[in-house]
Amino acid sequence: MSEGVYGELATGRVTHSLLRLSTAMRSQAWEWAESAGLTPTQGEILVLLMQRKNPLRLGEIARETALTAATTSDAVSTLEAKGLIEKRRTTEDGRALAVKLTSRGRTAAKRAQQWPDFLTEAIGTLRNEEQAIFYRTMIKMIRQLEVQGDIPAHRMCVTCKHFEVSKTPKKSAHRCSALNLAIGDAELRLDCPVHEEADSLTQKKVWKIFAQSAA
Repeated sequence: MSEGVYGELATGRVTHSLLRLSTAMRSQAWEWAESAGLTPTQGEILVLLMQRKNPLRLGEIARETALTAATTSDAVSTLEAKGLIEKRRTTEDGRALAVKLTSRGRTAAKRAQQWPDFLTEAIGTLRNEEQAIFYRTMIKMIRQLEVQGDIPAHRMCVTCKHFEVSKTPKKSAHRCSALNLAIGDAELRLDCPVHEEADSLTQKKVWKIFAQSAA
């Protein structure tokens, strides 16, 4: 792919860079998946189930992974046939099915969680300040993609009613009222189990402060 194909402005160069990263991620994901006898999609579902701990319905899995219902159903059926997950009736609705990991599935999920280690190593070469700025920038991009409807919503700090945003994060940290914790930019969460979505007005106010405050 030739230089400048996405334009000579910074937006084009960032887009090009992200696409190069996605190529590396796709390659690494498939390399791991093939060695495990799975697909990257199946591995992603296993990791999601491990992270959430509680059983998830098919619709929840589809929403969290941005997969179609058909693709989710096929992947779950394959994982069940391999003995990595099992289906159970939910306690809330005896007619609905929820999916949970088996002991073998938990082992596979832990392995699936390791393939991005090559990214962790690369990020580790950045200075702490660079990592914090990079992460803050990624949160801004993720939030914008959520607003555009391009990716599913995350249980992230900046949309939570417990989040107390700082106007000067370099001098005074953000806070989480639920956990009574000071939170620096590098410690902001993308998938928090105590997340409770704030109302739209609060989200807008918090986001305006967060987006405009200096990293």
